[in-house]
Amino acid sequence: MNLQNSIDIIGKKADIANKKLIAFLAIAGGTWLYGITPDKSSLLTLLSSIAFFIAVIGVSTNIIKLSELQHKLKGLNDG
Repeated sequence: MNLQNSIDIIGKKADIANKKLIAFLAIAGGTWLYGITPDKSSLLTLLSSIAFFIAVIGVSTNIIKLSELQHKLKGLNDG
């Protein structure tokens, strides 16, 4: 596989990870308020807290994936 194809594949993977990251950030941004506000419904607070922590895991995972893709691109540039 030539260099241009490798760069294109890494770019597509980075686009996918970036879109997932944006989605998880939106979920985390929307649910954290419900988790910290004292509400009459503890079920809503519990569910929003669970959704927030799942979104945080998704954000962390996608940041790690983007970092790995950055290192691959740097390796292709150096090689």
